[in-house]
Amino acid sequence: MAQAEREDPDGIGIVEAAILIETGSYKRFHKLILVWCPPELQIARAVHRDGCTLEEARQRVARQMPLEDKRKFADYVIDTSGPKEHTVEETRAVYESLRRVKI
Repeated sequence: MAQAEREDPDGIGIVEAAILIETGSYKRFHKLILVWCPPELQIARAVHRDGCTLEEARQRVARQMPLEDKRKFADYVIDTSGPKEHTVEETRAVYESLRRVKI
């Protein structure tokens, strides 16, 4: 990240991590984007993506802070529960907003 910042001081760095809030690591970042979908969909996607069992996915989600609680920390929320086109539109809107942020 430091090298990327040196190369492009106006760039936007993204770090994907499921438990940034739980660990307190979110405090290291200027803005927090929460990517949200209902827990049932979150579990189904984990099973499909990671090849874990339904129970393993449920346990993983249960160990995390509920998404509704995470919303309180988020500067932006991207809802990924609808069509891909909607997610792309929301992501584009967040990106455009971040481009205007002066730090």
